[in-house]
Amino acid sequence: MKRLAFAFACVVLMWTCALAAQTAPKDLDLGSTAGLIELKAYLKPFAAPAGNKDPGTWFSFAAANYGTRPAIRVLQAGEAPSSGLTIIPRAQRPTILQVATTTPGVLIEKSNAYGRKGFRLTIPASGKAEIAVRMVGVDGSPSLLAWTEPELAAHNKNIAIFVAAVAGLIAAAAAIAGGVGVMTHHWAPRWAALALIALLLARLAALRVFDGSIVTSVGGPYGLTALFGGLALAAGVRFVDLIEPMSEMWPAVARWLNKVILGFLIVSGLAYIGFPGMTLLTDLAILIVPPALFAYLVLRQRTGSRTSQVLQPAVGLFAMASLTSAFAALGGFGSASIVPDLAGGFAAAGAIMLALAVTAGEGITVIPWRHHAPPAPRPAAPAPVKVVVKEVVKEVVKEPEVPHAALEAIDASRQGVFELDLVNDFAVLSAEAGALIGVGEGRLSHYRWIERIHPDDRAVYEQAVGEFRKQSGLAFRIEFRVLDEEGRYPWLELRATMKGPDGEAAERCVGLLADVTTRKEAEVEMMDRSLRDPLTGLGNRVSLIEELEGLGERLRDVVFAVLDVDRFKAIHASLGDAGGDEVLLKIAQRLDQRYSGFGQIFRTGGDGFAVLLPNPTDKPEAIGAGLVQLCSAAHGFEGRNVFAPVSVGVALGREARNSIDLMKNAELALNQAKRDGGDCSRIFTLDMEANAPADPVVLEADLHQAIDRGEIEVFYQPIIRLADRTVAGFEALLRWRHPQKGLVEPADFIAHSEETGIIVALGRLALDRAASDLAEWQRYFPLPEPLFVSVNLSRRQLRDADLLQRLADVLRNGGLAPGSFKLEMTESTIATDADARALAGQIRQLGAGLAIDDFGTGMSSLSQFADLPFDTVKIDKSFLNGTPQSNGGVVLASIVSLAHELNRAVIVEGVESEEDAARVAELGCEFAQGFLFSEAVGAREAMTFIAKSFRE
Repeated sequence: MKRLAFAFACVVLMWTCALAAQTAPKDLDLGSTAGLIELKAYLKPFAAPAGNKDPGTWFSFAAANYGTRPAIRVLQAGEAPSSGLTIIPRAQRPTILQVATTTPGVLIEKSNAYGRKGFRLTIPASGKAEIAVRMVGVDGSPSLLAWTEPELAAHNKNIAIFVAAVAGLIAAAAAIAGGVGVMTHHWAPRWAALALIALLLARLAALRVFDGSIVTSVGGPYGLTALFGGLALAAGVRFVDLIEPMSEMWPAVARWLNKVILGFLIVSGLAYIGFPGMTLLTDLAILIVPPALFAYLVLRQRTGSRTSQVLQPAVGLFAMASLTSAFAALGGFGSASIVPDLAGGFAAAGAIMLALAVTAGEGITVIPWRHHAPPAPRPAAPAPVKVVVKEVVKEVVKEPEVPHAALEAIDASRQGVFELDLVNDFAVLSAEAGALIGVGEGRLSHYRWIERIHPDDRAVYEQAVGEFRKQSGLAFRIEFRVLDEEGRYPWLELRATMKGPDGEAAERCVGLLADVTTRKEAEVEMMDRSLRDPLTGLGNRVSLIEELEGLGERLRDVVFAVLDVDRFKAIHASLGDAGGDEVLLKIAQRLDQRYSGFGQIFRTGGDGFAVLLPNPTDKPEAIGAGLVQLCSAAHGFEGRNVFAPVSVGVALGREARNSIDLMKNAELALNQAKRDGGDCSRIFTLDMEANAPADPVVLEADLHQAIDRGEIEVFYQPIIRLADRTVAGFEALLRWRHPQKGLVEPADFIAHSEETGIIVALGRLALDRAASDLAEWQRYFPLPEPLFVSVNLSRRQLRDADLLQRLADVLRNGGLAPGSFKLEMTESTIATDADARALAGQIRQLGAGLAIDDFGTGMSSLSQFADLPFDTVKIDKSFLNGTPQSNGGVVLASIVSLAHELNRAVIVEGVESEEDAARVAELGCEFAQGFLFSEAVGAREAMTFIAKSFRE
């Protein structure tokens, strides 16, 4: 026994010595390798200088640096675990206001880079210093942390990642729950979403996100955290009570539960304004209520509740979060500022589990709003009985007895019970079903019910009831319209089952009625939108195809005409979108007025229309000529007369095997009319098939594949400097190297790509490829005047929202000489499109050159020419035709002179002979291109061409 007592005394002595060794601080060496040093044990109260009235409390500590290098530490106020557990909540968290020293050589500076209110302390090697610190929001001996910069940076990074993950998970869970609530119109998911939003705000407040803002100016940061926590608690209790009503186990709860929830809100509100003791009460409620709710759900699950079992993981995790917070507040984790936010982790996990529970259903998303007083049970209804009085039979009919929960579910789903007595031939509508048509609860004869059904839908209803009543147990679903008390016909959906003895005819039909008017109207609107042209209101191409296919044998009797507006691109360019649409609308109105009653009009797309005459009285030639004449008259637009002649193709149904053939024949006739100059009509003949163009659908598919397979290549036609016949640059031109057809010229696919929009992808390819090739040439051939490349921009590309960004990337990444990468825009585009002119200025600002192409063929005025931001003018080859004394030569000389006056360079296109070259050189043109010098060549051949003409 003595030995045992001696051993026990030794253990106590050793423990006491170890404790004393821990509590007795050693000399403070800030030059040590420790990433974090807690200075609380080294702090001593420090008397402020006399007369100093600055807020806060002063503390001091002695520090040393025993290392051979300066010691750099970042000082931050630590937050004691129990900082929020005060009767009167603090107005702010522990904060350093000032750090001072009288020791020479010691450097103190503010360092907000690592967080709010931090100070950077530097002590020279082998130095010592006495440091004074002024702090607010502290009692007694405060926590003061001294970090190395790398350690603090790593800590802040880890915390930021963790906080972002927690906040993101809780926000996502709230969005999911809220979305389910909106879609299902039920309150349970909405309360869950509200609880999660309040929880998210509480976590953010605890992590100092709102510190220093106006929301913490009333009751401080701890009051704000308590407010959000109380809101989350109140919403969570309401959510759980909606899912598993406490009144079902304890009826007396219903009388005081609302008061308890209101008490949560009042206490948390008082905590927010700084009322003494309310923050502690709120924290106590947050500690107690989640575990209590978890215990309640466990109890309900033992009584057979599936919903409670689904909710238990989420509520259990929230209980763990509250217990973890309490453990941390009592100092279980040490300094709260340097431990991971474990409570936040549990809360995030609970939020995700709650969102999964809500989306899983299990009674959560199908629970309607319940009043917290138990609803009065509906009286049990006896089965129908017959009372015989003086040989007169009277029936007393009641609604069939339905479990209360089922009735509530039906009510929440906005449906009503429909019962049809097939024996006595009357229908019974529940209050909800009667409300759908405004008649209220009751019964009416089956005959009267059928009278209310829309005449077009009665056959469907009667056929369904007649067929399915033959066998009990059969279920069916039908939709029909029923007259309501306001004279409208809402769409109703009936899902019903035939009831009766097994294997015999049904005696009753019981089901649910639902209003599906909104869905049916949306379906009709969508169908109408898919068959109607939004501009003109005419049937579109889909509608035309359906109409032709529905003709069947009558197709042989029809005359079918298609028409396109000639020069519509020019009209659109001149009048803009609004003017072009106005012209198309007036053409549609003329056609509709002319053929109303005996023909159908369709807009087939763009500037195309179609006329279908099922029983024509005129000859095809007269029909075509009449269409041309009808559209030849001028249209008025903003005081101007606009002429929009059309080309017409006419085909006969008897010459077509099917509707596809008929449309193809009319298109071939239309193409012939266009080839004949337009403003005319042509009737289909068999010899037109020989001149049929390529299938545009096939061409479009081939073009997409060509881009993906790399079959589109960029060729370059040299631009020659006339003074010394050396190469100055190139014009980039697209070629299609088709695997079967070989090299395809631009004329065979550029126009189609412009119509379909593929030109945008082709243009991007040309920009990237040309910039890459030019960069290579400029590296290999560093000429005093750098080589340039011009790339054409189509009108469709100008509407590409990514054009400027793509061009900026090309110029930035290519390392090209300024102004050597040029874009070409046609004169007609720049003259008629104000947006194009503005875009040209933006292109110049990016550092690209600009050339105006085909100058002299458009409609620009001299004033426009002077204002346009172009550095190069490209003159169309048509001005080289004829002799120097012809008008073309005079115009050419004038354009060259004007361009030089405005400091623009001139390139003449289409130079095909030495005579042409001599003429343009004599006029002072700097550059020329054409077959005289070279046709367009590939990138490798262009490199060889440069090498041959390169001069040192």
